[in-house]
Amino acid sequence: MKTVFTCIALILALSAYSMEPDQTKQDSTLETTLQVPDSIGTRKPLNEIRFNGWTRSDWLDNEYIRTLRKYLDDYNNGTVSNPALDPYKEQIKGPFVIYDINSFLLGGALIRITFLNLPDRIFSSWIYSNVNEEKEVVESYEFRSISIEEETTGMTREDILQAVQEMEGMKLW
Repeated sequence: MKTVFTCIALILALSAYSMEPDQTKQDSTLETTLQVPDSIGTRKPLNEIRFNGWTRSDWLDNEYIRTLRKYLDDYNNGTVSNPALDPYKEQIKGPFVIYDINSFLLGGALIRITFLNLPDRIFSSWIYSNVNEEKEVVESYEFRSISIEEETTGMTREDILQAVQEMEGMKLW
């Protein structure tokens, strides 16, 4: 009986061992499939075209932020509607500061902001940009989304105003 169990355990171990390389190959294929590049068949990744050589001041003052500001102005003027922003309509009428800005995996910029009139909350927005791949330049910008995050800043209005005064490049939008 002991021999039967040993044989069964040995067969299971060998079958599992022989399946492992196929599983690795399958995982590798799955990883490759899940990687969604923003550029297909281009010389450079599109975000490299968008942000190559950017300095800190470029990240704090650019067309992505201006596009977001324009969208918020259009929302506040009633030109566009966004039910997700409606609960915060009064607080987001004023200026905001950049809390964080980075290139976004799906293209363009992920901009996290906090409003002077709602200093403890963070809003995340995605601004996309269309790239002319041949000329390697950004041609236009598009607002894609905005939402409030669960994370809070712990900042006050005074903290934001002090940061704007003390940090080079930081400004109210």
